[in-house]
Amino acid sequence: MSTIKNYIANSTGELDNLVEMIDRSLSRVIPVAQKELEADKIDIIFISAAGLAIPEYGMGGNSPGPNHLYVSFDPNSDKITIDKLDETLFHEIHHCMRWRDPGYGETLGEAMISEGIACLYEEEHSGKAPIYAKVGLKADQLVKAKKLIKTKTYNHSEWFFGAKNIDRWFGYSLGYKICKEHSLITGKKASELVHTSAQEILRTSYK
Repeated sequence: MSTIKNYIANSTGELDNLVEMIDRSLSRVIPVAQKELEADKIDIIFISAAGLAIPEYGMGGNSPGPNHLYVSFDPNSDKITIDKLDETLFHEIHHCMRWRDPGYGETLGEAMISEGIACLYEEEHSGKAPIYAKVGLKADQLVKAKKLIKTKTYNHSEWFFGAKNIDRWFGYSLGYKICKEHSLITGKKASELVHTSAQEILRTSYK
C-alpha cells in the first residue's frame, strides 16, 4: 500500500480537465521515486492557484517540509503538459526526502544546493535541465553570491525568483551548475545525492 497520498482540491471544478493527467503522472512518477529515493509518507496536494504557477509551465511546485508538497496550476494556461508535471513532481518529491536529511538548508549556499540537486533529479528523468536551471550566470552576481554563500540572512525571493540586481532563477541555475559538477566528479546521480550535505558538495565543486 502506497504511503504517498494525493489530494486534488477541486470543489470549484477548475481542475476537472487535469484530473486524468494528474493520475497518469502520479502513476509514472511515484513508483520511480519510491525505488530511487525511498520516498514515503508524503501528501501531494494539487490546487488551482494561477498566481503561484510558473507562466512558462502553467504550474508551480512547493515543498515546505518533509511530508507534503503542493502543485499549483493555472487552469487557464495552455502550457501544462504531463511531462512538465512529471518534472515538477520529481523535483518536489526530491525536496521532501532531502528535508529529512540533511534538511533544506538555512544559508544561501545550502538552499542553492537543495534546489540544484532537485533540478538535477529532474534532468535525470527528462534528459534536460529545467528552464530555471539555465540562466546565464553574470560575473557580478557570482561575486556577490560568493560573498554571501554562508549567510543565513539572505533574501530567498531575491536570489531564486529575481529582484534588484539579481536575475530571475539565478539561485537555481548556480545551484544546478555546482551540483552538476559534483555529479560529474563523483560519478553519482541526483538520486544518489539526495542526502549528501551541502557542505560536501560545495567543498568539492564550488571553487
